[in-house]
Amino acid sequence: MQIFYLLLVFKDGILCTAAADKNDDAKITHKALSDIIDKFTVNFSEIISNWSGDVRIFKGFEQFIDKVLKDGRIAEVPLKIPILKIFEKDFLKSQKLLEKKGLVLSEEDIRKVQNQKPVWTSKRLPSQVIIQGFLNKEQYKIAHLADGFHTVADIAEEAGVPKAEINVIIDDLDDLGLLKFIDIK
Repeated sequence: MQIFYLLLVFKDGILCTAAADKNDDAKITHKALSDIIDKFTVNFSEIISNWSGDVRIFKGFEQFIDKVLKDGRIAEVPLKIPILKIFEKDFLKSQKLLEKKGLVLSEEDIRKVQNQKPVWTSKRLPSQVIIQGFLNKEQYKIAHLADGFHTVADIAEEAGVPKAEINVIIDDLDDLGLLKFIDIK
């Protein structure tokens, strides 16, 4: 089961709500709900002031809602997974094997295998990156958790480090040109 949250927008006396999952962008959803309320008040402003509670008078408006929300997909943001460039070639090979079988890596697959280490993670960056001061020991350790199957949140949990700190390390690794990002839908 997925965990959903409810986003509520109250404007001009109208309450609009949407269920979203943790990968949906709350700002996009909020804007869409606000646009729905604006259109609703334009279409039904005269009716709203004396409304008796009969929702049948709004029949057909759900089509506008579906259009604005793109059938519930408006705020979907692809999951970005960091991967060390030294792992990328092997990762892409594994994806091609999946594609040959007619399969595609999905977010659900990522969740299933997050506790398993792909074979290619035995590769290591040269330890000289620490000696030469490009990375400290913690960054070196975090870098190797970027295997194409761990989200930033997963890396933070496994390393026992706050997600905000992991984001900084991931940005540093990206600035050094050590990472690529994979979009998972």
